[in-house]
This record gives sequence, structure tokens and C-alpha cells, in this order.
Amino acid sequence: MTAVLKVGLIGCGNVVSYGHRPALTTLPDVELVAVADITPARLEIAKQWFGLADENLYADYRAVLARADVDAVVVTVPQQFRRQIVLDAFAAGKHVLSEKPIADSPAVADELLQAAEAAGLCFGMVHNYHFLPEYRQIKQLLSADTIGEVRVATLQYMSVIDYPGAKEYAADWRHQLTAGGGVLMDMIHAVYLAEWLLGQEAQQVQAFVDAPEYAHRQPKIEDLALVQIAFPKGYATIHMGWGEGVGGVDITGAEGHIRLHYKDYQTSGFNQPIELYSVDKSWKRTDHALENLPTHMDNIARSFTQLWANFADAIRDGTPMMAPASAGKRALELALGAYLSGVSGRTITLPLPTDHPVYLKGLLGMAEAEVWEHSTTKRVGIFGLRG
Repeated sequence: MTAVLKVGLIGCGNVVSYGHRPALTTLPDVELVAVADITPARLEIAKQWFGLADENLYADYRAVLARADVDAVVVTVPQQFRRQIVLDAFAAGKHVLSEKPIADSPAVADELLQAAEAAGLCFGMVHNYHFLPEYRQIKQLLSADTIGEVRVATLQYMSVIDYPGAKEYAADWRHQLTAGGGVLMDMIHAVYLAEWLLGQEAQQVQAFVDAPEYAHRQPKIEDLALVQIAFPKGYATIHMGWGEGVGGVDITGAEGHIRLHYKDYQTSGFNQPIELYSVDKSWKRTDHALENLPTHMDNIARSFTQLWANFADAIRDGTPMMAPASAGKRALELALGAYLSGVSGRTITLPLPTDHPVYLKGLLGMAEAEVWEHSTTKRVGIFGLRG
């Protein structure tokens, strides 16, 4: 590999504008050299964003993989289209950075992980929330044993903004069954953060999954998920919803607690954190200065840039990836386990059996799963259960 990491971009959606674009245009040792997108209008946008010549823009992603100067690709297409692209990338000897979620089923995720291992290539996830200032500082406080052993971490994401997808492709694609899930899958950041903050892999999950925000639209996927996760030691809860509601993080430990709030009372990912403090066992409060940049979007851009720097270092010298694809598979399986709990009315043990229809087919496997007759998820008719 050359000193400068040469990158191909496959898919030029909205996430590129505020995330990958700042990273790929500011890191001195990472260079974008080619872009592929099936939508001509998005290729024209990529041309303007990155100043690429026409000969570096492609309708077929395989043309990017065929280039000898491409060391790695970032795959940002919707998850139902990723499998073959990622497999072809590994076959072509390219490292892969994938947008979340990793795939539309754990079976496909496992196939991709095995392909990366067989090829000896790096496979990373765009789990950029690891690099947001508030979560890095919370992790540091937990690592310093500020509140003792973690008992319960509560992540409040009840005011997720339902931004549309790129209008040149399909603005409403996140509301289709092919998206693999609704608000919880779209904001799977909270799922991988729960594991990371507790420093353990989840063992069980139970959830209530509903669609009250978009009930008038006969929705296909959820807009509300109330999730409880059990770890070997400690628990996490995730309250997730499109619409208006509570945002922030509360962590209870054996010797105190941590609280985080956002500007304008919003949710993580949509505004800057404005207050982070810990309270010790004597009820003494300590405020912690937040490492914010001037704007929220500056924080987001920095998170992508730091993630890209970590990914490049992993390729160059084997630096451990903050967000390896194995974490992406676990997050996907946990989110699907939450959906399955909502459908079945049961607590789900993780990992899922490899012959379970949800393991094999993801969300589309819910129609073959055991459905509890009183399930709210069934009553509202999401996940293909209507009718």
C-alpha cells in the first residue's frame, strides 16, 4: 500500500455530505480517487463535492474495484445491496469500511466477516458515535471508575429526527421493509454504544416495539422501540423513537451516577451536548467540561474524521479498529433480537440460533417466527405481520 490511502466511494448518499466528505477532504494521508453511484444526479453531486474528473466517476461499482490504485472502499449504499459489493471488494483485495448496519441479516454479516478474514483484509464499521465528545468522555469516566461498577445505562433517544434519504435515489427508503428495520435499526448507534460503555457483549434482550407516530400511514416498520439489555454484569435500556421526546444519557453505578443532556433538550446525534456531570456516593456533583467544537455538525465531522484516521491506521500498521465489523454483527443481532422480542412477547437469548429464520433472513424472517397473539408489534401490523 502507498503512504497515502487511496479510497473508492461506493454510494453517494446524504451521509457522505456531512460525514465522509469532511474526512476524505481533510486527512492528509487519505485520498478519494473514485466514486460509484447508480444515480447520475448523485455522481454529479460527488463530482462537485470532491472535484473529481469525469473519468473517476462510475455507474458500476465494479469499475472502482478494478482500479489498481484503490486500496480501500467505503460502502454507503442501503444495507440490502451491500452483500455482493462487500464480497466483490474482498475478492478484489480491497479493505472495506461499511456504513451501518453491517447487513440485513446476521447470516450475511457472518458471511462477510468470514470473507474478510479469509482475505486478510480490514473490515470496519461506520460507528462514528464512538468519537463524539460526550461518549468518549463518558467512557473515560467509566474507565476511571468514577461511579464504580455500572449497574444500569439508560440511553434516551426519544426525539430522533426522521430525515429523508437522498431525493435523487428514494427519499422514503428507510420506511420500507427492505431497510431491515425502523428507527432502532436506523439509529443502531445506541445499540453498539450500550455494549461499548458496559465493556461487555449482550446476553439477553427484551423489548416493546410499536408504530404510534406513523399509525395513520399504515407503517411497515417501527417508530418506537423500548429495549432492555442484560449483560454478564449490569443492564442497559434504550428508549428510541421518531418524534418528540426525552434525550440524554443516565448511567447508574455502584458508587454514583452520570448524567448527560443536550442543547434544546434534544437527542444524541441531532444537537450538541451541553451538560455532563457525575454524582458520587456522597451526593457530591462534579461537572465535566465538554470537548465541543463550535457547532454540532463540526462534532459530527470530527467523529467521521477520527474514525477514518483509525481505519487508515488499522490498514497501515495493525492498530486495533475502534469499530470492527464483528461489533457491527453483534449490534445487528441485538437490534433484531429486540424486534423478535416485540413479536414473540419473550426475552430473547443472544446470539440467535444460526438456523432461526431471523438469523437467516433478518426482518423478513419475522413472518416465520412465533408470534404472540397479544403482541403490539403484530397488532399494528409492522414487519410484514399485517393482514
